Amino acid sequence: MQQKPSKKEYWAYFSQDDDFYMGLSDIAFRTCFHARIHHNLEIQVNHALNTGVAFYPKRLALMFHWMELWDKKGLSHDLPEYRFAAQMFKMAFDYEAGIRTDLSQFATKRLTEEEQQRFDKVLYSLRDCYTFTPDPVRDEDLDAIVDAALWAANGGNLQPLRFMIIHEDACPGLFPESTAKGAPVHLVICYDTEGRHALAAMGGRRDVPESALMSHRNSPLDVGSALTNIRLAAAACGLACSRQSMTPALAARLLERFGLPDTIHPMAFVELGYSDEIALDLPKTAVRDSVLAVI
Repeated sequence: MQQKPSKKEYWAYFSQDDDFYMGLSDIAFRTCFHARIHHNLEIQVNHALNTGVAFYPKRLALMFHWMELWDKKGLSHDLPEYRFAAQMFKMAFDYEAGIRTDLSQFATKRLTEEEQQRFDKVLYSLRDCYTFTPDPVRDEDLDAIVDAALWAANGGNLQPLRFMIIHEDACPGLFPESTAKGAPVHLVICYDTEGRHALAAMGGRRDVPESALMSHRNSPLDVGSALTNIRLAAAACGLACSRQSMTPALAARLLERFGLPDTIHPMAFVELGYSDEIALDLPKTAVRDSVLAVI
């Protein structure tokens, strides 16, 4: 039997009343929803299933209110945040009933020798190229590359990255800063702070400057992780790529050209396409010369 939380306990968990969450945009609400589910349910459920510890007795009742808020917002149950939360609640209720979900299917396993060889072939063949052929890139390959970027690690799994797939034929000359020539596709990685604004307001901090949110320690980590996955996925599709730094001028040009809000921050872009370039393997520093300390 679930214990009913007090108003004080609800406030401690939610920081704001229901009207605050009802007034958020869908993206901002989904960010707050996932942040709370991640910190106050997902971590606790996984810890309980792995260690056998008990839940805080009122945790599930507190967190289930997020599901009620979700329905009040009229959001679809097919969205990934809701489906994940529903799965977490089922595992939690089963655990309280004495049924422990078997997590062994999700355990990390060492690759087979054949799998390792395939992985190494992709990993060690990565290199940036500087010239591209005019051959078009298939839409399904672009979808696969962006999907791989979405699976990159990001802080709290808040998924703040947004992407722009820009074909050179559709916007000729939009990327004069690029050091690569002839790329048919420009894939822009953007960081969206709308959700972080909502999280800050949820904690009582309103009107936080964009610069403060963009300096958050997770933003460069999230973009770097996505870049790595993009390169790996592009190589798996037989495509060449070239990582490019974002300049303030290009960022401003993109925001104006596509009418994007101030919460969208272009961070980097990747040139994608096919290339006839063939080059020697690049020299890399040996492991023993790079490790500063082993204790």
